Amino acid sequence: MVKKKKLLAIALSFFVFTGSSYGQYFVGKSATWCKENRPLNALRPELVYDKEKICIREIYWRKEMGDCEKVASQLTSAASYGWIRINENQWISKFEDQLLVEIHEVNKGCRTQVHRTAWTKELYELLLKNE
Repeated sequence: MVKKKKLLAIALSFFVFTGSSYGQYFVGKSATWCKENRPLNALRPELVYDKEKICIREIYWRKEMGDCEKVASQLTSAASYGWIRINENQWISKFEDQLLVEIHEVNKGCRTQVHRTAWTKELYELLLKNE
């Protein structure tokens, strides 16, 4: 019985750890795809869709800024997006992916969000100069 509990705990830990890579996972995907592929872990985001039912924003609500910073750290750990921190509360992906991660304080907590942008190459380079 104890071995089963340990095995379950290890499996659950593995699932949560691997599921934490869901950052910027939904932006650009259809509402149907998002519903079919929702993670069952602690990072479960609120999703915002455009009129064509394509996800344009992932929002992670937390009570403490430290928790929002942890979420941002997990979201920006994916090397494939080439995340660059441009200031205390914002990270940008490489130009081709056109993604922005932001942390905002809100009443009774904070939120970390990922959303698609419409940068021009000039604006992107300006953001990098202010890094």
